[in-house]
Amino acid sequence: RTPDPLSQPRDTSAASCAASGLLEIAGLLSAEEGRIYRQAAESILKSLTQHYSSLDEPVYQGLLREGTGNKPANQNVNVSLIYGDYFYVETICKLLGWRNRVF
Repeated sequence: RTPDPLSQPRDTSAASCAASGLLEIAGLLSAEEGRIYRQAAESILKSLTQHYSSLDEPVYQGLLREGTGNKPANQNVNVSLIYGDYFYVETICKLLGWRNRVF
């Protein structure tokens, strides 16, 4: 039986990583071809910021809520994950023109 997708935990860390990767792909293509990848990354970032960020809660210890580390083991579900926060910030930096690469 397939679980109801709406009852499944979100994974903001995967979303932020995907957004960063989409910008990498966009950078390898022509401006016209890369536009769709950039727009997708921007859309993901906008959704993360509007629905999952803790930017308006200074006492919260992460930037993004609802990350999922290991769903099958029910570990680190619905938490902030440092790598989700990293890729979230990296995506913002790339959109602002940052060209350095850590990896």
